[in-house]
Amino acid sequence: MVEMSSREIMRRSMRRIPTDRIPTMPQICHDTPIRLFSSDSGDWIDRTARCIEDPSLIYEYVIRLVRQINCDGLRLFIKPDPMKVRRKGDEIIVANRSGDRIGRIDLHGGGGFVADQPKPPAESLADVRARLAGMEAAFTDEKLERLESARSLVPDKFVAASPSGITMNTYSDLRGREQAMLDLFERPDFVRAVMDLQAETAIRLAEKLIPTGIDALYIGDPAASASIISPRHFEAFCLAPYQKFCRHFKGSDILISIHICGNSNPILELMADTGAHTVEPLDPLGGVSVRDAKRRIGGKVALMGGVNTLTLSRGTPAEVREEAIQKCLEGGPFGYILAAGDMVPPDTSMENLQALVDVSTKSLWKEGEKVGKWESETPLSQFLRA
Repeated sequence: MVEMSSREIMRRSMRRIPTDRIPTMPQICHDTPIRLFSSDSGDWIDRTARCIEDPSLIYEYVIRLVRQINCDGLRLFIKPDPMKVRRKGDEIIVANRSGDRIGRIDLHGGGGFVADQPKPPAESLADVRARLAGMEAAFTDEKLERLESARSLVPDKFVAASPSGITMNTYSDLRGREQAMLDLFERPDFVRAVMDLQAETAIRLAEKLIPTGIDALYIGDPAASASIISPRHFEAFCLAPYQKFCRHFKGSDILISIHICGNSNPILELMADTGAHTVEPLDPLGGVSVRDAKRRIGGKVALMGGVNTLTLSRGTPAEVREEAIQKCLEGGPFGYILAAGDMVPPDTSMENLQALVDVSTKSLWKEGEKVGKWESETPLSQFLRA
């Protein structure tokens, strides 16, 4: 029998088709490999600064780590434009062309740019269209070619990319977080119209991404959609644009993963109703349980995530291994992808990350299955595809 590649195992798992083993896509951001490989030359802050000045280096770091730990999937996103930076102590300051400070890099939350003066709120649909057009213009041919080239370096791996934010995160960027919350009550029709425009923009950007050879589109929000707004507001304002996006690609070869971290417990069924193939990251810090998610929506969508990020960053390899095995027992034996309950913390050790991956690639979770540790109350037949 021919052994399936990591790419094929991931693709089958996202469609809830049984495979010989549970795959893993740990959810690695570039800040983790930058720290892990910082001993090569200079410290991690200097290396981060170089990546801000030359974002193409980000792909190199992520791919290097993926190859070393031999996980099945990775995320390769369109990279931002280069920025002029300087280091000040343990901070990275961003400057304009004249050398004046305009913001800083968030070194502990994903490495994004934090402006000193946020843009003023978009007040009209015309303003929103202009802002979204700017997002669309950022997906240049040059950046798409770089993504395609990076993807070609890992032909046997599963690759996901993101078209843009669709719901509350982007809406908050457009209107400001406080005003965005007020709009749900004061301007509901405006919110719906903006969400629809965001979905249309995301669809166009996704169409640009697909020719690069990616396998999946990664959509979603941080905790805003799960922990800040109510399930009623999620259903009223967020569900329709997600469904519009997923419906557009229904029947195509492209797969879709929806990521909403935080306490997604109240909206798990709604997430499954978006039309996405996979729901993630099942964040235990938000009170989400892989076992409970499997029972509630495992017959409709695949699941990914569940391993506590605190265990990854502060635990021992043995503790990571034990928790990963338990998540596989709860989410498996198929239709589950082993991953962190959110992005892998940047201070995670190589040993802990490798322990997570080994549970998948070496099928260590099956030892727990043999001794009867799997306590799912749901019959396996419920999860079989029709």
